[in-house]
Amino acid sequence: MKVGLDTDAESMHQEFLKALPHLSEVQEMHGEVVSEIESRALSDSVSTLGEFVSEFGGEWSESEIRLPLPSAIRNGITIDTKREEESEIVRIVSPERFGGLLRSFRLPEGRSVSGANLEGEVISIKLD
Repeated sequence: MKVGLDTDAESMHQEFLKALPHLSEVQEMHGEVVSEIESRALSDSVSTLGEFVSEFGGEWSESEIRLPLPSAIRNGITIDTKREEESEIVRIVSPERFGGLLRSFRLPEGRSVSGANLEGEVISIKLD
């Protein structure tokens, strides 16, 4: 190993990192935590429409789902949809600073989301 004026910052940094075996343990533990969080988010269960509406204290009809949303959840909310088999899965995501909200539900067969808008304290999801 070169020292003093015979080396550069990058080389010194690399040598420093090699001399700290505990960093590899921390990086490994960090990778495991991130992996666990990702798998939980991706395998999040898909509720029925009735279960989802009940959880939020909302209501639904043939043409609309109405959900009360506290202001803390409303900021930055996104609604994603995807076709799966014969029905549509709707995922609602609110990127709150500490965890946010991630819920998915299945629409009844033959139904799909045609739009959504915020009406005061309520989000209205229009159905076809």
